[in-house]
Amino acid sequence: MADGMSNSPATDLRRGILPLVGYAVLTAAMDVYAGNRLQVAGPAAIAAVSFTLSAVFFAAVQWRRGGLVRLRALTAHRRDLVAINITTVVTWMSTFYALDYLEPAIVNVIGLALGPVIMTLAGPLLRRSSTVMATETAVALAICALLAVLLWGSFSGLSGLGDMTTGRATLGLVFTVVCAIGSALNIIYMKRLNDAGCDTGSVLATRFLLMIAVSWALVALDGSPGLGSAVLPGAIVALIGVGLPIYVLQVGIRHTEPITTSLLVCLSPLFAFAMQLADGRLRFSALTLFGVIAVVVLVALGVVARGRRDGARRGAPAKAAGAPVAPVAPTEPAEPTEQLASEEPGGART
Repeated sequence: MADGMSNSPATDLRRGILPLVGYAVLTAAMDVYAGNRLQVAGPAAIAAVSFTLSAVFFAAVQWRRGGLVRLRALTAHRRDLVAINITTVVTWMSTFYALDYLEPAIVNVIGLALGPVIMTLAGPLLRRSSTVMATETAVALAICALLAVLLWGSFSGLSGLGDMTTGRATLGLVFTVVCAIGSALNIIYMKRLNDAGCDTGSVLATRFLLMIAVSWALVALDGSPGLGSAVLPGAIVALIGVGLPIYVLQVGIRHTEPITTSLLVCLSPLFAFAMQLADGRLRFSALTLFGVIAVVVLVALGVVARGRRDGARRGAPAKAAGAPVAPVAPTEPAEPTEQLASEEPGGART
């Protein structure tokens, strides 16, 4: 079977592109929708509802598929599991609070486009098999320059929100940068767990536990204002912002290098800019549009460079051999646990 050759953590760029583009669209929709609904319900309340619903769903799915057997595999990787719980809290809480202060497209572009910069620095340190190309490093630096221009626009009143106080712009920037750091670390730890043989369902069923505890604690400390008005937005965010996008992201991460993942999800600001035009609070911003388009161009350059290099590497062994590859003899059926892991969409293959 042709797919049998993919039972390893090897990169398969083509299979990862579609899920990651889908993630970019869903993330943009979540940012625009949540940014609007946060004017009615608080960030902690929406986070508590959405992540509780998401965790219940993924836990139920995992239980139905024989979850106890699979969850035991995570016990050997407790440190990475704890780490991804922490980075999930950092990423999502900072995202919700940033959307309360800044234009969705700005939050989106800073939070996601800083990923390649952080990955360039941290990727090889946290995951030794990760490699970063010189082209990707140049793209990351160029993205940094564009983000600086967009930030200047926010402070100068040239963003979609128009004039805002320096204090609000600063708080939004801080939360957005923290979100970017958490997003990059999420990608790294999700890839580490996949490479270690932990299937997607097990990771998704356990990575929100700390987030649920923290968000409900914040709701309790805040006196639960707007909790009733957060139920419907929280449910919608659970679908388009938490459950589905995190699942397709996990599938995409399975088939791409962390730096390439970060570059592809940077397409999200383009979708966010288009969607936010329907929000009456926001105005058209030429500066934001310029920044978004420039980031998309840089993303394309980075992805094409990675694709060419990976294609050259895959073709090199065949050229060196100089002869057709002999047919592979049939193998015995895999053990039940291995079959389950292979059938799990996006699950790590051992």
